[in-house]
Amino acid sequence: MANPPVIEDSTDPFRELWSFSHQEIRQGRHDFPVRNILRSEPASSLLYAILCAIHEGINTRKGLYDHVDGIFALRLRRPTMTSIDINEAIQHGLNDDLIQESDGRYSLSHRGRETIRYGRLEIVHQGYWMSRFFTERIVLILSTLALLFLASVKIWIGLSIQSDAILNEGIENLTDLLVVGIIAFSIKYNRDRIGALAIIIVMTLTGALLAVGAIYGLLSNEPVQWSVQAYYVEFLSIVINKGLIWLKVMVGRSSGNLALIGDAKEDTSHIKVAFGVMIGLTFSIFGYYFVDGLVALAISGIILWEGISTFRELQAAGDEIDVDTIRLGANEMYEDLITYWVLGRLAPGPKEADVIERDFLRGVNVGHRYYDVQAVIGFHNIKQRGIIKNIRQAERSGLIAEREGRYSITNRGLAWYYRTRARDLTELARNFSDQSREWYMRWAIMTSIFAVIFLLMYFADPIKQIIDELVASLGFG
Repeated sequence: MANPPVIEDSTDPFRELWSFSHQEIRQGRHDFPVRNILRSEPASSLLYAILCAIHEGINTRKGLYDHVDGIFALRLRRPTMTSIDINEAIQHGLNDDLIQESDGRYSLSHRGRETIRYGRLEIVHQGYWMSRFFTERIVLILSTLALLFLASVKIWIGLSIQSDAILNEGIENLTDLLVVGIIAFSIKYNRDRIGALAIIIVMTLTGALLAVGAIYGLLSNEPVQWSVQAYYVEFLSIVINKGLIWLKVMVGRSSGNLALIGDAKEDTSHIKVAFGVMIGLTFSIFGYYFVDGLVALAISGIILWEGISTFRELQAAGDEIDVDTIRLGANEMYEDLITYWVLGRLAPGPKEADVIERDFLRGVNVGHRYYDVQAVIGFHNIKQRGIIKNIRQAERSGLIAEREGRYSITNRGLAWYYRTRARDLTELARNFSDQSREWYMRWAIMTSIFAVIFLLMYFADPIKQIIDELVASLGFG
């Protein structure tokens, strides 16, 4: 990605359009309104693929159906294309004067050629910086900084308001620094499986130790001083962990590093913990301090259970252990995308497994040609791995069934497919709608949330007094 794409074939139709300098790729600057024209980023636009196909010489509607059908690209989010999808994209191109039609054949206008040129520049520009940011080294640095910050703030607040839940959470963040060291070791010595196992052991031990501390806190039942700042740090913890999970899964899947996926699994428990802590803080306002201790105990139980269940997942995988072994919401998104592709191929009718795999590899090649690395980012060795594993997984899940050597989609698979497709079409509709109103609504909601937090911070005591009086008047005081 550091150098511009090299195209040896002088007859390649993209040779001139995609011949960018290294400086152009690195800076990615231009004044052409690509995103406004495509109604989205080029890497997530089906119209962009249609324009590229027409430029390659595939200039009939039937030819576009055959060529674009089955294209696989991560950010496209529509791995199966019906004739309706392609017709809509063609109509979009005709409406915006990107495509010209004559005697049933299509060609690109000057505006259309400029769209794919500068669209490609945006794609390779984003890929250029992705290749530098989505690295194992960057993940380790960001994880270390985030853990040091969160641990110091949580321990300070936990001690100041005497919250066992927040204090335990901060201590757990400190132990996570050991996990970062394990990942660094596994990367350096190519022992990611051992690293993943070590992370699970650390997670389990941490859960057990925190359980002991939580039980002690329950028995002592010391008062917890409620603090708005504690809510802030928990909310910040959720946001930071969400970002780290996404980054670790992306880099872990791209590099095939199982230890990073294992660490992302542990980070999901941090988000559950943060929600639990906020529950405990809320009850402490009304003097129910024991809830904080119960939450601390629940936190340790969650961590302990996640460690044990993940260990069982690794044990069950045996020799087939890889980045897809550990069940994780952000990780399963990638597998779901391939499953979605398989179901879309089988929706028109049954097919043999080798036909599905052949079509998949062709779709990956087309997607990679048009969308570069963004077509397959998050997938490790996707061409070598193939799709047979996903077909078997879909069969075990009851989404497809084999009959006489051919696979067909089941009713359960159809329901899953239509739900996913409806969601994606809803997202697509937003690209063509007036988004200014949506932005106003989002800003209004965010402003309202911050206003409530601001008022809560400065009027917490009067609000608590009103609530106490209300509870007393109802006879619960």
